[in-house]
Amino acid sequence: MQRLRNISGSQRAAAGFALVGLVTILLWVTGVIRNAATVTAYATMLLAIGTASLAFGAIGTYIEQRKANLEQRTQITRQNLQLEAAKENDIAQVVISRASGPGEFLKVDVTNNSSRVIRSVYVWATVRGVTGHYLAVVPPEDPFTKTFASRRMQHVRRTIDDEIVEWSYRSLQPGTSRTFEQFKVTNPEAIPSSVTDESIRANVMFVAFEGSWWKCSEDGTVEKLLEEPPEVREQQPIEGRPIPGLPQLQLPEV
Repeated sequence: MQRLRNISGSQRAAAGFALVGLVTILLWVTGVIRNAATVTAYATMLLAIGTASLAFGAIGTYIEQRKANLEQRTQITRQNLQLEAAKENDIAQVVISRASGPGEFLKVDVTNNSSRVIRSVYVWATVRGVTGHYLAVVPPEDPFTKTFASRRMQHVRRTIDDEIVEWSYRSLQPGTSRTFEQFKVTNPEAIPSSVTDESIRANVMFVAFEGSWWKCSEDGTVEKLLEEPPEVREQQPIEGRPIPGLPQLQLPEV
């Protein structure tokens, strides 16, 4: 019985035809089929049996094909979930360590312990109960230069969590780390000393090697963003129209 269950619908139909042929030969030899009426009746019966066999064979084949397709889709879904879990576990190896507390300027160490390079690395911190956020940049390689950040920083403004972040480190190779310090050009005030250390939360946002965007926090939260954080474009004045807020020159009448 188990072997019959394991054969396909087409195989069962072929076996049915072979059995009918064998029965026909036996009936002819024994004289059961002996005149035209008997032959016609038997032929009609065989036609009905053949049609039913073909129908059952087709149904069996369809069911088996559908089952195989379902198993294949289930396997692909399982593999995709495993790949996503492995990818998230790898991204979670990007370690954020805040080296500052209340009353101090923000300082965050970011270490890429993942297996791939990460790019466009934004770092900032929020403080519960305090409006806005604190941006951080990698300081210049030469502290005696007049630049306020490393030349590997790039200025691309993006929106995340209803806030605007605007300075990112171009790329961080696997096994390397960088220290981000508070961007004092736009925010020269240290984090208030009146807040608790638990209310400060450092965040990092970056794009992975395959193009997906991720956000991680110092508490270990790993979040894959549904889409690329939108860029915030600076409004450019339209040619021939005045720039709001600037005085306009009055030309003398000719």
